[in-house]
Amino acid sequence: MGTCSFRVFIMVCKKMGLVQRKTGNSFVWAGIDPQGEYRQVSIHVHVEGRDIPSGTFNKIVKDLGFANEEDFFKFLDSK
Repeated sequence: MGTCSFRVFIMVCKKMGLVQRKTGNSFVWAGIDPQGEYRQVSIHVHVEGRDIPSGTFNKIVKDLGFANEEDFFKFLDSK
């Protein structure tokens, strides 16, 4: 089980075309992914430099529509 930093997660959200909006103490990233599916995930406001706990990371990976962590990182490394 792996993890990544919230900065990397934010880069993937931007690359997917998701848009950030602030709601209370969270940022919600939402929008239509490259496959045409609506995706939405949220993160706490003050976590940008930290690593995502592995369980949370796995949930986020699934919420973003990736089959597994490997697909997440392949998407990050593509074009």
